[in-house]
Amino acid sequence: MRFGAALLATSVFALPLLTGCGQSVSTTPTIIPAKGKITHKGQALTKGRVVFEPTGSGKEAYGDIKPDGTFTLTTYKDSDGAVPGTHRVFVDIPGKNTVPAKYFQASSSKIEIDVIDGTADYPVNLP
Repeated sequence: MRFGAALLATSVFALPLLTGCGQSVSTTPTIIPAKGKITHKGQALTKGRVVFEPTGSGKEAYGDIKPDGTFTLTTYKDSDGAVPGTHRVFVDIPGKNTVPAKYFQASSSKIEIDVIDGTADYPVNLP
């Protein structure tokens, strides 16, 4: 009887330790550093946000547009980059501007950029 109770007590304490073995601690996907400059008809946009939406799986990345038109993408942590793959690119620009409305949604902008390992600069040119 004592052996059975000892075995049961050992099992109760050991089971939680065994269930975590072999599992990955991090579930965050690969992120590639990504930055660029956004222009419209050759002129730098000076405000707003550029958004990279993956065409496959993954979380979208965004970058606030600085006065010189540059941006750095963020997905999970500030300026970490974007998931690899093809992205639909669109902008969110507050107030009145000269950028056509079709560039305000991923479905209508028709701009796609491939984020690949080894490349960090992704210029966005709105015609």
